[in-house]
Amino acid sequence: MSDQGAPPQRRPEDGWWHAVYEGPAGTLPDTPDAATGPGTVDDWFDSAAGMIGAQRTAEPAAPPPAPAAAPAPAPVPTPAAPAVPTPTPAAERAPLVPGQTAVGAPAPPAPAPPAPAPAPPAPAPAAPPAAELPKAAAEPPQAVKPLRRPRPEPVVPHVGDRPPTYGPEPTALPAAEPETLAGLVPDTALDGAQYGTATLRAVSVRGDSARYRGESRRDALLVTRFGQGEDGLLLAVLASPGRRESAAAAAGSAAEAARRLAAAIGRNRTELASDLRAGARDRLRYGLQRLTVLAAGPLATAVDPDPVGADRASTPEANPEADLGSLHCLLVSLDEAATHRAAFGTGPGALYLLRSGHWIDAYAARLLHHPDGQPLPAAPAAPPRPFRFRLVPATPGDILLLCTPGLAEPIEQEPAVAHFLSNHWAHPHPPGTVDFLRQVQVRAKGYADDRTAAALWTE
Repeated sequence: MSDQGAPPQRRPEDGWWHAVYEGPAGTLPDTPDAATGPGTVDDWFDSAAGMIGAQRTAEPAAPPPAPAAAPAPAPVPTPAAPAVPTPTPAAERAPLVPGQTAVGAPAPPAPAPPAPAPAPPAPAPAAPPAAELPKAAAEPPQAVKPLRRPRPEPVVPHVGDRPPTYGPEPTALPAAEPETLAGLVPDTALDGAQYGTATLRAVSVRGDSARYRGESRRDALLVTRFGQGEDGLLLAVLASPGRRESAAAAAGSAAEAARRLAAAIGRNRTELASDLRAGARDRLRYGLQRLTVLAAGPLATAVDPDPVGADRASTPEANPEADLGSLHCLLVSLDEAATHRAAFGTGPGALYLLRSGHWIDAYAARLLHHPDGQPLPAAPAAPPRPFRFRLVPATPGDILLLCTPGLAEPIEQEPAVAHFLSNHWAHPHPPGTVDFLRQVQVRAKGYADDRTAAALWTE
C-alpha cells in the first residue's frame, strides 16, 4: 500500500483522534484540493457521498422509494469559509446520472410512481356437470346371520351314545403321609423310543374312577433298554395288581413286579438276544416263563384277605385270574436283522395285532371284530392259560398293542373304541407321544379303570 496523505506528526496519545482529518488542502486521499476547516465528520461524509454515483446498468434503475419524512436537524452555524478554488482541468468530475444531483445541492426526492393495479385473476374453467347416477332400488335390510363357530374337539374324546360317568380330567389327588412321600405315583407316565424301523409308544394313566375318588394309579409301566447293537434289547413291562388288592399296596406291588422282571431279563440279555434273533420259539417260551413266574411274586402276596362273611365263589364278579394281577412284557431286539418280536405274560391283559385296519387277538389267534362291523358268531372262549407267549413276525405296517385289562376290555367289548384307535393309527407314521396318550384315553361309558399300554410300529 502506497504512503499517501499528510506526513505523520507526533501528537500526544490522547489527541490522535483530532488529527485524523487534519492536513493541508489536497493532501488527503481521494479528495483533491480539499479545503481545511472546522467542518465535522458528518459534513465530510455528505460531501463524499455526493461525489459517488450509482452503478451504471443497461437499463435505468427504478427510483428508490421515497424515504419517510423525518424532522430536519437544527442548522449548525458555520463560520464563513474561504471560497473553494476552481478545480483543475486535469481532474474531471464523473458525469451526472439521471436521478443524481450536484455535489452540495441536495435535490428533493422524486415522487414514487403509483403501483400498477394487479391484474384480475383469470376465471377458472367451469367443471362439467356431474352425471346423475341412477338411484338404487330400496331393499329391505337383511338380518346379519351370526357366524357359527365349529365346536372344538374335546381334549379327551369319548365314544358311544352317552357320555361317561366321570369327567375326563383329574379331580382329587391321593392322600399322602410325610413318611411315604417316596412312594407317590404320578397320575400319568409317558415314554417312547425309536430304533431303526421300530417305534415304541408307551403310556400308563390313572383311570377316571381313581381320578374322581382321589386314589393312586395302580398300574405300573417300565420302559428300558439293555445293551446296544446286535445284543441290545428294548423292553416294555406292564403290571397291574389284582382288583381285590388294597389301594395302599397296589401301586407298590405292581412296580416291584415290573422291576423284578426287567432285572431278570437284563441279567440274561445275551442268551435272550441270541434266541430272539434266531427265532428259537421253544427256548424263549421256556426261559421267559421261568423269569415271569419268579417276578410275579409280589402280585400274589399283596391280595387282601376275604371280607368277613363273604363268599367269593358266590360273588358273580369273582374272577380268580383278576384277583392275582397281571404282568406282561414286550421284548424287541435292537438288531435290524431280527425278524421277530416276543410278547409274553401272566394274568389278565391282551396282545392285539392291528393289520390292514383289522384287530386280531394275537394271544388267542382269533379275529377280534368282523371287518364289516357285524358281530362275530358266538364261540366258546377257551380258558386263559397261566402263561401266554407269542412270537410275532416283524411285518412292515403292523402294529402290536400290549395292554392291561383297563384298555383290553373296551377294545374287545366296544367296537367303537377299536374303530377309533384303528382310524387314528392307520396313518403311515406313528403318532407322537402326546397324541398317543390322548388316543389311548378314548372314553366309553362303563370303562373307568387304569389304562396301561405299549404299542410298537414297524415301518
